[in-house]
Amino acid sequence: MSINDFKEKRGYSRHSLDSPVTYTMDHNDDVPCNGTSQNLSASGIYITTDHAPKLDTEIRILLNTSGKRSPPMIIEGRVVRCKFDKKDPDLFHVSIEFSEIHEACVQIISSN
Repeated sequence: MSINDFKEKRGYSRHSLDSPVTYTMDHNDDVPCNGTSQNLSASGIYITTDHAPKLDTEIRILLNTSGKRSPPMIIEGRVVRCKFDKKDPDLFHVSIEFSEIHEACVQIISSN
């Protein structure tokens, strides 16, 4: 099997997206955290952050994708994976599965 024979096992393709995110957890909008999106698909988002949320935590993300051209996206989901970075002990890799996504987000994701 050559490298060109690789078959993607995910249901949706991922799109690289390096944008700042602000998020809150478990409906606690008083304590925002910051991070950076790494990639986005129709079913979830992968971010890096200096905060390690627990698995199954409900999370609300404000994703700033294009500066002043369009309003930030609001995404809700739950944490399905959180791993520490092997090179930076203060960095965590977090995967979030969407539970709700604003219709404008769907149009942006679908157009990529």
